[in-house]
Amino acid sequence: MSQPPPLINGPMGLNGNGVRYRPFSSSGSRAVELIDMPRGDFRFRPFFASFVRLGIPYSISSILRIYLEWKKNNNLREEIEKENIKSELQLLKNQLDPHFLFNSLNTIYALSVKKSLDTSQAVVNLSELMRYMIYEADKDMVPLTKELDYIKSYVQLQLLRLSDSENVTLKISGEDKGRAIPPLIFISFIENAFKYGTDYNGKTSIRIELCISNESIRFFIDNKIGVIRKSAKSSGIGLENVRNRLNLLYPNMHTLRVFNNGINYRVELELKNLKSA
Repeated sequence: MSQPPPLINGPMGLNGNGVRYRPFSSSGSRAVELIDMPRGDFRFRPFFASFVRLGIPYSISSILRIYLEWKKNNNLREEIEKENIKSELQLLKNQLDPHFLFNSLNTIYALSVKKSLDTSQAVVNLSELMRYMIYEADKDMVPLTKELDYIKSYVQLQLLRLSDSENVTLKISGEDKGRAIPPLIFISFIENAFKYGTDYNGKTSIRIELCISNESIRFFIDNKIGVIRKSAKSSGIGLENVRNRLNLLYPNMHTLRVFNNGINYRVELELKNLKSA
């Protein structure tokens, strides 16, 4: 029996897939002897390389698309919230207008009953106040100077109907020019002070102070509690109105304190981060 031709081994090498091989020849033919072939390794690496080339860009694209969609929805939600706040503020303003008019007409009515000579002046003052209500109070912000002029006119209107106004004072300190404020933010407190600040003897005691600094304004009002206040169940829509407006316009940027010891009623309000006019 003939013997197979001898194998001539060549040097051992390593191919691109990490497989060790050694070429050899037999009877003039060439062949390759696989020495060590890790299972699946030579197939997994090309798959992994394709995944890296295609998967990472796709993942980045998906993340970017999700972020843009979230950003769009978040912006839409913020716009809806702003519109809801704007609608609620407008509703509160609409409630305040007839409330103010009702109190002012009561003042003029009281003057007319007494046949006071100040009735005509009260009508003029009311027309000026109404002009402000119509042309200025509908804005989101008004110059602080105009708001303070409105408060002065309102106090003057109320003084006309009082039989004893010696203890009614209004003090304003600080620079009011170049500042802006939401309209009618203090008037509800002032209205209630005049409404409930007259005692049994017809004497009215009200002290109003406004202190303006660089970035804030402090409002203080103190009045005696009269017989009407003691018998009233509530202060009406005005105070609740201003509380809601403050929460919407100055979230975490205002301080409101109300004190009632049965004799005096005091309100302290500070508005922070005043805007420029």
